[in-house]
Amino acid sequence: MEQTSIAVSKKSKDQWLKFKNHPNESFEDMINRILKSVIEEDADLLTDKDLLEIEKSMQEIKKGRFITHKQLKKKYGL
Repeated sequence: MEQTSIAVSKKSKDQWLKFKNHPNESFEDMINRILKSVIEEDADLLTDKDLLEIEKSMQEIKKGRFITHKQLKKKYGL
C-alpha cells in the first residue's frame, strides 16, 4: 500500500494522542475510526431534499412571501 506522511505541530500531535483508544493504536487506525464516526453522524444531517426546500424557503422570504408570527396571531385571534 502506498503511504504518505503529514506534518503537524507538536501541540496538534499531543491533542491527537488523546483520541487514541489505546497507546498502540496507530494514527491511521485512529483517524479512520474518527472519520467513520463523523460520516455516520453526518448521515443524520440534512439531505439534499432538505437543503433544496430550505433554499426555496429562503427565496420566498427574500421575495417577501411570508407571514410573521404577529400576523398569524392576529389572524387567529390569539
